[in-house]
Amino acid sequence: MAKRPRMRFPLPLCDVVRVELTALGLAERLREAEIWRLWPEIVGKAIAVRAMPVRIIKGTLTVAVSSGPWKQELTFLKGMMIEKLNERLGAAVVREIVLRSGQVNSDVLMPLTPPEEAPRKKRLTARQLSCIDEQSAAISDLETREAFVALMKASFERTGPS
Repeated sequence: MAKRPRMRFPLPLCDVVRVELTALGLAERLREAEIWRLWPEIVGKAIAVRAMPVRIIKGTLTVAVSSGPWKQELTFLKGMMIEKLNERLGAAVVREIVLRSGQVNSDVLMPLTPPEEAPRKKRLTARQLSCIDEQSAAISDLETREAFVALMKASFERTGPS
């Protein structure tokens, strides 16, 4: 049995996978699948939440669009989208884009965007704290007074110093 030639350096796994996929004829399909990952980045968030790729067959990318006005707007942007997609994919994968009305599930493309940071509470000044104490002093019920103080503090924290 003949020995195989010794490799100088081990190949990175991604290179091994790429070589094998090319040998199987699947490299082009893998490149096409990148469209879904790149879509929000290429078209931008405003478009990605209203339009998403559905399928690609023989270079024709079908895109579902949420409404007629957006479909019309995207008609004018087809050329630019094709150019950007092909540039990022490194080959002429997309030759045509067909826009279809349909339901757009943007969560698939942009899963769980980070929640917006809650506005920071402002520190209360001594003047605000004394005002709260003066206003709440007349309230005899302890529970009501505590609720009133919490409400006043929250109000001042949002509006800032006066």
